[in-house]
Amino acid sequence: MWLSPMILGGQASATGQLTSRSLTLSSGVPGATGVSYTFTFTIVSTTPIAALKFLACDSAYGTYGGGNTCQTGSAPTGLSFSSGPASFVSQSGFADASNHFARDGTGAAYCTPAANVLCANRTATTGETTGTSKTITFNGIKNPTPNNYAFYIGVYTYSATSSSTALDSGTTASAVVQTLTVSAQVAESLQFCVGSTTVNDATTLVASSCAGVSGTALNLGTLDSSQVNISPWSTDGGDNNNGVAMIRTNAANGATVSYDAVQASSGTNHLGTLRLSGASCNAGTVNTDGCINAAGTTQVAFTAGHENFGMTVAGVNCAAVSSANSYSCVYASGTNNLQQQANYIGGTNSTTFGASAAKGFAWDESGSSVTIASSASSSIKQIDDEALILAFAATPSITTPFGSYSVQADFTAVPTF
Repeated sequence: MWLSPMILGGQASATGQLTSRSLTLSSGVPGATGVSYTFTFTIVSTTPIAALKFLACDSAYGTYGGGNTCQTGSAPTGLSFSSGPASFVSQSGFADASNHFARDGTGAAYCTPAANVLCANRTATTGETTGTSKTITFNGIKNPTPNNYAFYIGVYTYSATSSSTALDSGTTASAVVQTLTVSAQVAESLQFCVGSTTVNDATTLVASSCAGVSGTALNLGTLDSSQVNISPWSTDGGDNNNGVAMIRTNAANGATVSYDAVQASSGTNHLGTLRLSGASCNAGTVNTDGCINAAGTTQVAFTAGHENFGMTVAGVNCAAVSSANSYSCVYASGTNNLQQQANYIGGTNSTTFGASAAKGFAWDESGSSVTIASSASSSIKQIDDEALILAFAATPSITTPFGSYSVQADFTAVPTF
């Protein structure tokens, strides 16, 4: 809202001078249309007010004299009182409140309508009280067009439309100004990290940010054909760790998290699964070589003694997400933005945390990139430090060769801005 100063000086040729007068514009944008002008003033005369005139000029002195043209200067450039609907927003303070003013498009002795002259009248039957504040609003007005441009509107009250002598008068002032554009840029951002963690739920804090994620390995302990070792595995030499992948990005179109099995630099066949270093493994599914069979691209249940290796996403940990600064993230309610992909949902569904031999695991040993989570389909696609808890599992055959087995996984995040 644009509020003019209250102008107390400058007596016009009328019975009294309006006091405490001001003009408020609903918009101060040059050339804006459909603008509301609200006039507020206090009268001196007690005579019933039957008519009002508003004379706009580019000079304060030009509004004096009570005529229909500016006494000095000229009409404000581009101003138009008649550019929109001839209606009021409100009026108050006048005697006989039910007897409202209407815009006068024809005019009479008191006023001749023009682009810079606004006339209004009513049937006046009740006298006014000295010192009474009046407010009247007109809409549908077009602002002057120059930038940083001051203009003045004289306000005149009349006892009848046949009178050319005002009861009270006074000048208001306002200005239209160029708009000020404030600009800023938000840079694309991505924080992505992978490590190990003892956290095995969706609510315990892994780390406040990627700066706190560490660890480069997890140990499933000594494998035995009588069981399926599932991380976090704490017996038989296991280190009680899961894997973790945490991501933060402001990508408006979401982000994906993927893995690929790093291919062993020596040996043959099955280069991207849990294997003995340098092992010469057989093609196909064999339980007597130095490579543990990978689960494949489709999630499968694991049975103890049926050689298999795989991974799943046990759940999405939201503990580092700041609901005050970003959004509410509760995995159990499904309000996490980062969603597990099919074949990598560890629990019974996408809101149940867990990893089990019965639900199963998957592992693509080919080295191809496999997406395990994405926020592309979420209503909010940006991600604030959501962490995938990665569970790994393995079981050997009774004939799987003795030795130390390992595999490396390469994780990538792809934000789409």
